[in-house]
Amino acid sequence: MGRTVPTFRQMIEFFGVEWNSFRHALRSEDQEMFDALLNHARRHAAAGHHFSHPHPFEPIVISMLLEHEKDLQRLRGKLDGISKASSKDDGSTQGTQTEKINKQVL
Repeated sequence: MGRTVPTFRQMIEFFGVEWNSFRHALRSEDQEMFDALLNHARRHAAAGHHFSHPHPFEPIVISMLLEHEKDLQRLRGKLDGISKASSKDDGSTQGTQTEKINKQVL
């Protein structure tokens, strides 16, 4: 009999089981963040399915990083919007406090 190759979604679940003792050692708020990371990987299960890889850790982590990058881009866009609105409100051409913070963060 042939051996069935697990789906990427199953590999994510196996990953979660393998790391379960680590998860339980975390504080409760960190456990929630750990679960959120696994959810990020689950969102990209279809893409992971198309990427045949002998070690699922790499595509799982890339999926997590992709979601983090999307969050960063959203936050940068919001920060830029706040910065532009702030500079319009005070009418100054000098950098606003938000722009200074934006430059430090980016």
